[in-house]
Amino acid sequence: MTKVAAVRRRFAGLGFRLMAVMGVALLPLAILSYVQGVKTAQLAEARVTNVIKGETLIAANPLIAEIVKAQAKAATLAAALPSVLRTDADASLQACRNLMDRVVSANIGIVTFAGYVDRAGQMRCGARGEERDLAGTPAMQELLTDPGPKIAVNPYGPVSKTSVLIVSNPVFDVVGDLLGFAFVSMPHSMLDQQTAMVEGEKAKPLALVTFDAKGSLLTSSVGMEAAQQSLPANRPLTGFTDGESVSFVARTVSGERRAFSVVPIEPGTLYLLGSWPANRLHSTVFEGAFPAFLFPMMMWAASLLVAWLAAESQVLRHVRLLRDRITAFAAGERQLPGLRMEGAAMELRSVGLAYERMTTAVLRNEADLENTIHQKEVLLREVHHRVKNNLQLIASILNMQLRAARTNEAKEAMRTVQDRVISLATVHRELYQTSGLTDVRADELLPRVANDLLRIGSVPGRRFDMDAQVDDIRLTPDQAVPLALFLTEGMANVIKHSWLEGTARARVGLRLERTGDGRARFSLCNGLMPQVDDADDVVVEANDGFGSQLLLAFSQQLNGTVTRGRSGDGYVLTLDFPLRPLTEGEERVAPKPETAVPDDIDDPT
Repeated sequence: MTKVAAVRRRFAGLGFRLMAVMGVALLPLAILSYVQGVKTAQLAEARVTNVIKGETLIAANPLIAEIVKAQAKAATLAAALPSVLRTDADASLQACRNLMDRVVSANIGIVTFAGYVDRAGQMRCGARGEERDLAGTPAMQELLTDPGPKIAVNPYGPVSKTSVLIVSNPVFDVVGDLLGFAFVSMPHSMLDQQTAMVEGEKAKPLALVTFDAKGSLLTSSVGMEAAQQSLPANRPLTGFTDGESVSFVARTVSGERRAFSVVPIEPGTLYLLGSWPANRLHSTVFEGAFPAFLFPMMMWAASLLVAWLAAESQVLRHVRLLRDRITAFAAGERQLPGLRMEGAAMELRSVGLAYERMTTAVLRNEADLENTIHQKEVLLREVHHRVKNNLQLIASILNMQLRAARTNEAKEAMRTVQDRVISLATVHRELYQTSGLTDVRADELLPRVANDLLRIGSVPGRRFDMDAQVDDIRLTPDQAVPLALFLTEGMANVIKHSWLEGTARARVGLRLERTGDGRARFSLCNGLMPQVDDADDVVVEANDGFGSQLLLAFSQQLNGTVTRGRSGDGYVLTLDFPLRPLTEGEERVAPKPETAVPDDIDDPT
């Protein structure tokens, strides 16, 4: 719970709130910067992607040029053959062969063979008089199934006996019927030379590969076998035949990390894949896009930090200083150093000056109040002292009159009055040495008054043992005084009835306890009998003497009920009375508010 409370206090602080407000205020700018950064990153990535695509095309330009030338030758043958084949068979066959020889011998591209295959799969018209039967071969079936320009790879060319790239084109007559297919072939060995390193280039791909819509490799600058290990792993080539250019970083089948760029040369037919060092694409993209993405977030975080530092230097440290001083002053510490707020804002300095003026006024008022209280205490002490002296003076005068009395009745009456005056002096002294003016602790007052009275009543050979059991009950002064006087009058009777012949010590029991429902029971007994808890066990004695009248008067002031008498050989005095609320004592000493006269009441005079 302590850690949770500490975290809550931290988040509830002024610094955090200022940071939160500043963060919300700057959030739209941060979002705008973020969007702008993302767009910048996208533009940078597109630029880098286009660059690597362009470099791939530039590197593959000789290869693309040869393939385009071969396609042009195949298309030219397909356009020329219908007119050649309309002559008689022998003449048309020789004219076709001558045409094929001219295509091969022409110094246009690296075509090493050209020929014509009819629909039956018979190649009777080929360069250098070559004739082949291609009926039923998979290549012928594919051409017949989908007549159209095609590019295919034959790893074992029937004429050159090497791997060749074959470019074919359908031949149609004047009415649009399919006659056959014209084709040209290029050996891979010569195509690989076209993709070799060109003098003066600064950046070269690691490999250039062409493939068709089925994902079949057509050419490779590193050889067909090595090309299989240079392709991206877990990404089939058929996934790049949707006609869109793409650049990415991936690992090859051999586990090497590379950057790839796929460019459609002839969508649906021919595609080019360039393999580059991984940092060619990856590092460039991160150098351009990642900082642009990170910049708004860094600026937003820096703004929050600046807001917190500004709040800390301009507000929070001064507020904490004021808080510590106010807390210490409220805790009672008065010797505090001067408040230093030179670097604070004008408003905070004004608060600091107001605090210093307030503390100065409070200290001055406290000093005046303490001086007034001290004077009142001295005056009250002097009044109590004089009251006590006057009571003792009256007791002394009574003692002088007692010695001058002639009759025993007069001496007994004056001795009784003298004992009561001495008891009043004792009560007065002990009453104002207890708790305060608004409430009096019964467990302090009653045992002290009883002990003082027993000490006065003891003589050589007659001693008392006090057994006081008084609950911690707070009494108002209006109840404490009559109860103390009731105790004083009761003690006289207890002392009178506490002696039997042959006893040197007597025990006096004093009890005050709560009985519930806001009431209390006072009991006083001598030591010749055990204390009783119930007044019903006491044999009540009727007595109409002066002492009984006093006990009755004091009990009436307490709104209580008195029970007294003998229980066996002992004397018991009990008093049941209700406890008054302490607010009555506070209202007694509190100053009465003056009643203000409303301004709208006319003066009766």
